[in-house]
Amino acid sequence: MAKTVAIIPAFNEEKRVAAVVRGTRRHVDGVLVVDDGSSDGTLMAAKKAGADVMRLPRNRGVGAATREGAEFAISRMKAQRIVLLDADGQHNPADIPLLLRKLDEGFDIAFTFRKPHRRMPIVKRFGNWWLTFSTRLLSGVNVADSQSGFKAMTAGAFGRMRLRTERYGICSEIVFEAGRRGLKYCEVPIETLGPSSEKNGTGVMDGVKIFFRMLKMRLGG
Repeated sequence: MAKTVAIIPAFNEEKRVAAVVRGTRRHVDGVLVVDDGSSDGTLMAAKKAGADVMRLPRNRGVGAATREGAEFAISRMKAQRIVLLDADGQHNPADIPLLLRKLDEGFDIAFTFRKPHRRMPIVKRFGNWWLTFSTRLLSGVNVADSQSGFKAMTAGAFGRMRLRTERYGICSEIVFEAGRRGLKYCEVPIETLGPSSEKNGTGVMDGVKIFFRMLKMRLGG
């Protein structure tokens, strides 16, 4: 059985990360929480819940935390498959087996797509739609929800991608790289448990930066 490690980037999620870790541990071989320079007790809460932890000395962004965590999980924890999910409790760890089943079927990456949550502000709904539309248009990869942080991939797929984005653009960049590298991908529908954490979610300016970063990637930058 391929070893699976879940990677959970976390920034100031002391109150939520422990429940996410406990739920995730039931479905994987290991959980790695990457504390992205938190100023609260995120690291200790994750450790007490049973996660392996690594700490970035300063807040660099979810993209950097994802890359650092994946590289550590593959090189040091010998992960053959990795699962990415958020620390704020919006994803249901019980869906992890659905994603891993797709990898067992031969897919390199299993993306997820969310139904709009009734409590999600209309601005965020529009932003998610616009970034997904733009990602599909510019990357040529037909995904229904490019901004979902919940996904699974093989270690080999991660190794073939060249990820550079530091912050929220990581989701769009993974989609771009899946297309560029000819990776076999699929999508799995999921229900979210709630809207994303307001303090860590993608804002309007983040969305603008992601869009222009995608334009640069489309032009080969």
